[in-house]
Amino acid sequence: MKRVLGSFLILIALLGATHAHAQKNNRFERFKAMKLSFILENTNLSPQEIDSFKSIFDAFGNQYHDEVWVLKRKVWKEAHRPFDTMSPEDASNFINDEYRLEQLGMTIKHKRNQELLKVVCPENVLEILIQEKEFDQVILKRMRNQNKEERNKKKDRE
Repeated sequence: MKRVLGSFLILIALLGATHAHAQKNNRFERFKAMKLSFILENTNLSPQEIDSFKSIFDAFGNQYHDEVWVLKRKVWKEAHRPFDTMSPEDASNFINDEYRLEQLGMTIKHKRNQELLKVVCPENVLEILIQEKEFDQVILKRMRNQNKEERNKKKDRE
């Protein structure tokens, strides 16, 4: 009986972890779809360029997410612990990890842009990059406004 109960608890834990991972992946996929849609709506790509762009955008977006973004988030979570509990070695490791991940991210984006230049005219690649920055600014502004609204609601409740 204890084995069955233990196995059942392990199964529930695995399903919970899988569900949480799927939710995080689903959030990333929604964000990626929003970004792709924004870029395509604001550029004049030919149908062939659109197909090529989607493929490259998806592949390099996934690579950046898995190899840089997820790890940077983990590194930053560690860095936000109280400074009095962080050793000089931990602080140095954080700085080096952050630098390494920034470099890796720039390398991935450079490779993506070089691949785009092979199949999309340079003017359109530039427009893609501009729209990508614009999307980032729109999302940042939306997040700031959302945080501001949450703070105002909290003040109103107090």
